[in-house]
Amino acid sequence: MHSLKIRPATVKDVPSIVKIRKETVTEENIIEFGVPEDNMYTSIEKLREMWAFENKLNNDFEVFVAEDQDRVIGFIVFTVKSDDNIDNIVVAKKEQGKGVGRALVEYVESLAKSRGFHVIKTDTTENSKGVAWKAYGFWLKMGYEDSGIRVSTEYDFKVIPLTKKLK
Repeated sequence: MHSLKIRPATVKDVPSIVKIRKETVTEENIIEFGVPEDNMYTSIEKLREMWAFENKLNNDFEVFVAEDQDRVIGFIVFTVKSDDNIDNIVVAKKEQGKGVGRALVEYVESLAKSRGFHVIKTDTTENSKGVAWKAYGFWLKMGYEDSGIRVSTEYDFKVIPLTKKLK
């Protein structure tokens, strides 16, 4: 990692965001852990339609990207207007394990704190066998707490709410 930089995303980053999401979270590896249909992060057209202005989406979510040598290598989607403040985080497969995800999360935690928040929330999922999605361990390492609650969905997975108190 030469020069990791976190910055607000722009609509020009949409192709990079979609490419990272499609390469990293495939239909094959999300089976049993999420809704298998396309979402806005897997379609350049859908994500552009959702883009409002600057780094904001139409649903009040903000998008930030991690760059290394002017190349987008990860993104995080964040809001202060929802029960789940961190909606999505994806780091390019080749860049995982190098601190990019940690940097993105710490960036939005700092942002939340500067906006007066004392708690930040996210979630992950577990499949019908009770196996958590691969991000679960990451969130625990980042200091997020699992209350033990599992929220059933209409699909074959459950949502695991996670919370962290900001200091």
